[in-house]
Amino acid sequence: MAQVDWYIEGAEFSNCNCDYACPCQFESLRPTHGDCRGFAAVRIDKGHFGDVGLDGLGAALLYAWPGPIYEGNGEIQAVIDERADDKQRDALVTILYGGETNEGATHWWVYRMMSNTIHPPLFKRIEIDANIEHRKSRIVIPDVLESTARPIRSPATGTEHRVRINLPNGIEFDLAEIGSGTTKTLASIALDLKDTYFHFTVLRQSGKGVVRSR
Repeated sequence: MAQVDWYIEGAEFSNCNCDYACPCQFESLRPTHGDCRGFAAVRIDKGHFGDVGLDGLGAALLYAWPGPIYEGNGEIQAVIDERADDKQRDALVTILYGGETNEGATHWWVYRMMSNTIHPPLFKRIEIDANIEHRKSRIVIPDVLESTARPIRSPATGTEHRVRINLPNGIEFDLAEIGSGTTKTLASIALDLKDTYFHFTVLRQSGKGVVRSR
């Protein structure tokens, strides 16, 4: 059966429990504290799943692994914009749980394959107020998650410190601005993060992987 053609373009915001130089981005052996847990949310500017439009919707994925992602035994849970209709909900759940995607082509596919606990999706209001250039954001999923991010500041001078990560062959993004994130979950996968790795990026994903020219 032919794979459904899908595409998502929009701002992505991700916070995990690692130091600002997240070891996963550098193919390091272990996460900063041994385990990996966090979330990523996307505000979709343009998207489709087959003939189902996804423009203007939001989605998030919460995740946790007892060790590095590549060792598996993780858990994930998708949160889908409550404004989505049934077809849009099914489409976004499929994408975030790695469906209709080439093997290893997206971070969502990897997260699904490395998790043996797949929680049922939640359908909630997703509020995102963010500015990638200024490296600031506030993300609220009522009764589930609250997150804020700010620029990294030098511990010596207190001045803003700007860092980017460039992954020409990455499966999630080409270029991301790095900030300092603080996130707490009220339900779902437990997160209690303070001033840890946070990235801001423009996501351009399809079932074949990152779209580098569109």
